[in-house]
Amino acid sequence: MRTFDPAEEISREEALWEWVSRPPLHGESFLFGFLRGTEGSCTIIPVNDRVVKRYVNGTSIREYAFALQIMLSMSNADDNTNIENMILTRTWQKWIARQGKDGNFPNFGEKCSDYRLLVGDEAPRLAHMRSSNDNRRARYDFFATIIYREEF
Repeated sequence: MRTFDPAEEISREEALWEWVSRPPLHGESFLFGFLRGTEGSCTIIPVNDRVVKRYVNGTSIREYAFALQIMLSMSNADDNTNIENMILTRTWQKWIARQGKDGNFPNFGEKCSDYRLLVGDEAPRLAHMRSSNDNRRARYDFFATIIYREEF
């Protein structure tokens, strides 16, 4: 049975955060697990890190699923703001997908290998809207999963 090593668990999240925070699309902040309500704020939200197959020798195939979110200004006017938001979010989604195609993955540690990345083909979604006076914001997101092998 696998033992719990807090340093290993933290490094996995740190590796994912560093890997995702590289593209030049981020605004004022990029945080792990928290999305500010300001224009251009970004976050990565872990969804799960689960075993999908375990072998007799203890080696396992795992999936690390996560959501990427960005907060952008929203418009109720007859302009292109909301379309531009979707284009920006899709650009980020394509950048993430390109990392997988190029074999560029976060380093989850020396016991992990054989990485694959799944990024949904569907458009990013408008996940939440909020409006107060003239401050209108929309949260856009999309999901991805890193599949990898972990040696025992």
